[in-house]
Amino acid sequence: PRARHFFPESAVLIVLGLFAGFTIYELWTVDLFLHPDLFFLYLLPPIVLEAGYFMPNKAFISNITTISLFAVAGTVMNIFLTSCFIFAFQNFYDFNITIVDTLLFSTVISAVDPVAVLSVFEEIHVNKLLYITVFGESLLNDAVTVVLYHSFHSMVRIGQAHLIYQDYTMSMMNFFLVSGGGILVGVVFAVVAALGVKWSSNVSVLQPIICITVPYMAYLCSEIVHVSGILGIVVCGLCMKSYVTGSMEERADITVKYTLKTLSSCCEAIIFVFLGFSIFSKDHKWDFGFAIVTVITCFAARFLVVFTLTWVANKWRMQKISLRDQTIMAFGGLRGAICFGLVLTIDGEVVPAKPIMISTTLIVIVFTVFIQGTMIKPLVSFLNVKIDNAYDKSLFQSCIEHSFEDTMCGVEAIIGAHGQYYWKNKVDKWNAQFLEPALTRQDMNRGRRLLKKLTDMTTDEQREALLQEESAMLEEHQV
Repeated sequence: PRARHFFPESAVLIVLGLFAGFTIYELWTVDLFLHPDLFFLYLLPPIVLEAGYFMPNKAFISNITTISLFAVAGTVMNIFLTSCFIFAFQNFYDFNITIVDTLLFSTVISAVDPVAVLSVFEEIHVNKLLYITVFGESLLNDAVTVVLYHSFHSMVRIGQAHLIYQDYTMSMMNFFLVSGGGILVGVVFAVVAALGVKWSSNVSVLQPIICITVPYMAYLCSEIVHVSGILGIVVCGLCMKSYVTGSMEERADITVKYTLKTLSSCCEAIIFVFLGFSIFSKDHKWDFGFAIVTVITCFAARFLVVFTLTWVANKWRMQKISLRDQTIMAFGGLRGAICFGLVLTIDGEVVPAKPIMISTTLIVIVFTVFIQGTMIKPLVSFLNVKIDNAYDKSLFQSCIEHSFEDTMCGVEAIIGAHGQYYWKNKVDKWNAQFLEPALTRQDMNRGRRLLKKLTDMTTDEQREALLQEESAMLEEHQV
């Protein structure tokens, strides 16, 4: 408990893997490291599915413009700033590196990792705006990272001297194909999951299996057709939750919830322990000048990009992102296993500096998780950043919130504006008329949700009364 008070759990797990890796390295000849196939095919999907399934839909959709700005423009700016600085200081390195090699490495190292962000931000319970912005960025920047990674990797194979302008235009087209394809695959499999849960109502044991395996199929199919697998599984989990809960029994719903939580926690622990193992791999080549420049560049570029893009986003936002939140957002740009998995897939025959890049990536991961991840918690307290106090809304608060949304929708209709409440009302009506009757056994409209909330509250009160009565009887019996 004392260590967890000062260090994030991910850092403690890396240290555990570090000691285990050192012991194995000294006693046996086994070379343990986090293999890309193990990470991308088995460990990453449960974590991302749990994040998408339990993501607060309302907060995510309300901030989708800001999230997309950071995920797309922010990632591209990070990549080019990092590559320019790394290439500018090439005289400090013990090896030669081309501009295309620096672009490839910057693409790998600039992606904010959802696993690392999730493990740190859930511990400190930052406010919902801060959490959803950084975590949403870490999920959506996968499309940008994958497209640019494959584009620069193909450019490295072609050779810098043989590149033509079509190679650059194809990269832009691939971005829309990869991101749009991932979203489309996720929506299709969300419909499949909703219909599967609806038709299996008589066999409730199948419902949790469908909710877990169908999103995983979405991830695999996305990877097979070379679109964003992370976007596919996130969109699938995000879209299917509203419909499967209207068809599942309570026991199946509880099973899905705790199975996803357990799988996600186990996979997170395995990932960080394997990162600790990987530090003692025998294939490392160290260039500390390159590593120091990379760490400083990643840190500085993150701050520059966050403050610049927040200034742009605050131009249209009603709820401004404060300077304190911007500081935590900049510190929250943690790198993790996705960076390490991507750098391992680089072709060592066309990029001779691959071993140095692998070692440097591990140094960046350790720096962001240990230094930045450890500093976030005291920094949140020092800056007095607003914390998200998790509590269940009362029935009265839910009714007032719904009334406010209806009132704002009416105000927008009167003044002739088509704002967020107008479009939300349109989508809700279309959803209630067409999608919910087709995809669920029992549509979870607003009235049914409030009734379910009242029933749950009554059940909890009855349970507490029974427990108090039972404890009183035990005390009497002991006397």
